[in-house]
Amino acid sequence: MRIAWSILLLALAAPQARAAGLCPPQPVRISFYEAGLFYFDGKGIDREVADELQRRTGCAIETSAPPRARAYVWLESGETDIVMAALNNPKREQYAVFVPYMQQRFVTVMHRDVPLDKVNLAAFSGDTGLRFGVVRGVTYGGGRDEWFAKMESERRLELGATLPTLFRMLKSKRFAAMFAAPAQYEKELADLGMRDQVRLVDWFPNDPPPTRCLAMSRKNFTPAQVRGWAEVVQGMKADGSLKRILAKYLSADEAAKAVIK
Repeated sequence: MRIAWSILLLALAAPQARAAGLCPPQPVRISFYEAGLFYFDGKGIDREVADELQRRTGCAIETSAPPRARAYVWLESGETDIVMAALNNPKREQYAVFVPYMQQRFVTVMHRDVPLDKVNLAAFSGDTGLRFGVVRGVTYGGGRDEWFAKMESERRLELGATLPTLFRMLKSKRFAAMFAAPAQYEKELADLGMRDQVRLVDWFPNDPPPTRCLAMSRKNFTPAQVRGWAEVVQGMKADGSLKRILAKYLSADEAAKAVIK
């Protein structure tokens, strides 16, 4: 009987022990990205990933879904603790540590009204009458960021606060093309009934797929806590939990490709 009680007490104490080591004093404030299947109507890939992280760490969480640019401002100031579906860049590394959990390639989602001879990267870039859409505060990684900077210098960008807003702008032909990953464009195109109104083109086939990360505040997490959360994410990969979450929202092929080895 004493042994049984000891086992029960250890089991009950485990979540508190994890929380004491991995959790900041206040509830962990998580900012989602309202973008296709990542997060929508209070659910999505990142909602389920966050719920699993809460279960495994024992930390209390509070959630919000601000515009992307605001989420990074909050992360830098310490007003939020984690930004989901984050992409790394040198500026963000100054105030956040990045824990990868999935990957997906961006493609160019282009309105079918763009003439076929303007579909490739060089031709599109050379026509200054063609404009490009982007969510304010978003980065893409690799050659896309360099190209994006060129479009910005030529004043050829149309900015939207959220990804759903940007897709509505594409439908109304405010611009000709934009970058998006399958987890983003599949839902947004279906919601707007415009799957047959676009072409999907990969302008940067040699770039590796960008990794989506937990961007964790350097102000609010200690290095030891970050390592602990990274171990929790690795555990979700190792036992198949992450793949099972992805498979609820993506095709079997996309879910398999999205899990980082």
